[in-house]
Amino acid sequence: MPYIIRILMIFFLVLPWVSQGQSQVELIRADSLKGYQQDLVMRKELLGHVLLRQGTTTLSCDQAVLNSTTNNVEAYGHVKIIQADTVTITGDTALYNGDMRQAFMSGRVKLDDHTIILNTNKLDYDLNSKMAIYHTGAKIIDKKSTLTSKEGFYNTVTKNFLFKEKVRVIDKDGGAVRADSMRYNTASKEAYFICPTEIISKKDTVLTSAGFYNTQSKVSNFTGRSTAKTDEYILSADTLFYDSPTQIGVARGRVEFLSQKEKVILTGDHGRYAGKTGLTRVYGHALMKNIMDKDTLYLTADTLVSLNNKKDSIRKLYAYKNVLLYKSDLSGKCDSLAYDVTDSVIHFYQKPILWTNDSQSQADSISLFLTNQKLKEMRLRGKSFVISKDSADHFNQIKGRKVWVFFDPESKLKRVNVEGNGESIYYVMDEKKVTTGMNRVECSRMNLFFEDNKVKKITFITNPEAKFIPPKEWTEDLQYLDGFKWRDKEKVTLTYLLERVKYTNTVKKP
Repeated sequence: MPYIIRILMIFFLVLPWVSQGQSQVELIRADSLKGYQQDLVMRKELLGHVLLRQGTTTLSCDQAVLNSTTNNVEAYGHVKIIQADTVTITGDTALYNGDMRQAFMSGRVKLDDHTIILNTNKLDYDLNSKMAIYHTGAKIIDKKSTLTSKEGFYNTVTKNFLFKEKVRVIDKDGGAVRADSMRYNTASKEAYFICPTEIISKKDTVLTSAGFYNTQSKVSNFTGRSTAKTDEYILSADTLFYDSPTQIGVARGRVEFLSQKEKVILTGDHGRYAGKTGLTRVYGHALMKNIMDKDTLYLTADTLVSLNNKKDSIRKLYAYKNVLLYKSDLSGKCDSLAYDVTDSVIHFYQKPILWTNDSQSQADSISLFLTNQKLKEMRLRGKSFVISKDSADHFNQIKGRKVWVFFDPESKLKRVNVEGNGESIYYVMDEKKVTTGMNRVECSRMNLFFEDNKVKKITFITNPEAKFIPPKEWTEDLQYLDGFKWRDKEKVTLTYLLERVKYTNTVKKP
């Protein structure tokens, strides 16, 4: 046989033994060694300062049994496994399978991968996949937080954790996360939620079912229906981005914002919240409900902005474009609106029109004052026109540059003060409620007093031009002031307002 062929044959015969020898667990040292063979199995009992090695992995303990045939190790007392100086596992006892490169640790087990420290009673570790598994509960500690769960799966390379059953995360700032299952990356400090989860901090609590949360930066992005709660507000949405330190939230889909102290609810398609400035913006099917003791104020617009400034104790609401408002004793519409919640004053801008019971008011701008959630006063500025319908279906009318309207406790007209280019038409009835005539008055300043929507008294501050006209002399021109238009068919009802919110096309971000 040629020499080269004999060399090749020897090489291929020896190669499997060489490969097997490289995967064998090697004995490096021990204070004493006792070897024996039983049923073709070679066992070595090792005592004192035992050190074994397999590749880049070392195992040390007080006492061990090395089975060279099965390539297994039974280790007892101060067991320590070090894999390539990256992962260190200690425990009271261990069973190590050299062929599978798996370690089964028990009794005061600790895993340290320079990122976290994991403590448990039992731990299975696969040196090939770098996967650690426990089923009897564990505590995981890093620089910022402590995590506990009944079951866990941890990859020491990717730093990804999968926790199951009674998952708890507590950070050093007092924050906490509670869930039944959760994924967590120990390097990025990001927790990924796959089931209902509660996130608690000093300032707020968040309930969610999907998304992620950074336990270090306190930034979260929730992709399932989520709710953020504080002592002052509750914010819910289908998706919610929330930065707890800055208290900035961005919400999308079925947004609901509840101010618990003011009992104000904002809903819409999209929302933004800035906690430090107290500014909330909602747009797309936007609706506000201000819940009162015996009534509710409804308000819709393309965009609603709420301001709650704690420093200055300012609470306001702004509405922009296509504004509709409804309350049991009040309804109206305009292009924009400002609601001073603190002082209970509502300002209407750009051709507003309001209806209160059987009266209609319109002007260039209107300010409405509420007391105990009831209408108290209304101030009209620029091209002001007030119309009230009496029991005989006559229209009492008042015009002027400025018109101040005062209401009784039942939200009915009580008094009207007119300043500048004042004009009025009011109908006179006798005791039998029969109309006896109509008064047309022109006076730059005058005060009118009402009872049951009928003029009971009028006071002229300057020289008036007045004319009493009996019914037989009435003409259409005489019965209506210039600019009169009874717009009762446009009157806002709650049904109409809610339908408008329902079918309005979602607007884009302003």
